[in-house]
Amino acid sequence: MITLRSLKATDAKLLIHYLNDIQTTQYITAAIPQPYTHDDASWWIEHANSSLPTDVIIQAIEYNGVFVGCISATAGKFEYHRSAELGYWIGRLPVNKELSNKTLWNQGIATNALSLFIEELNNTTDFVRLFVSVVTCNKASIRVLEKNSFNFDGLLKQASYKDGKFFDECMMSRILLR
Repeated sequence: MITLRSLKATDAKLLIHYLNDIQTTQYITAAIPQPYTHDDASWWIEHANSSLPTDVIIQAIEYNGVFVGCISATAGKFEYHRSAELGYWIGRLPVNKELSNKTLWNQGIATNALSLFIEELNNTTDFVRLFVSVVTCNKASIRVLEKNSFNFDGLLKQASYKDGKFFDECMMSRILLR
């Protein structure tokens, strides 16, 4: 079962576990410090739960009662305030053998978490558009977005640079139902 909730202080240990796995972080923002420390995790949990900024919604993703990732929406500014940039990740390796002895990936966790998050945003915000930029080599994430009715808006050539490499990125978006 997949659920969304606020981050808790007890999530710090798993944040550190997941975000120090190079495969988990290879395609997500370079803003995540490496190595990822307890101080980094504490800051993220506090940031996620603070009342400011009000333009960011951050949720923990749980799979069978265990924290496995994060999902967020960051509101645009000025004339873009009805749009939000989406971000999400799922840790690769579980620490709880009850969850699985294999990877957490390719089990529908991200797809279902995104569906729940979209429903929550649709019911609790005035966003009309969600958008995301995802590196083209992250085929799994692109598929998660497609399964959640995101459309391909365009290709950004050499849009990002991480770990000594340039990456092309797909811009994808979805209009929310109102």
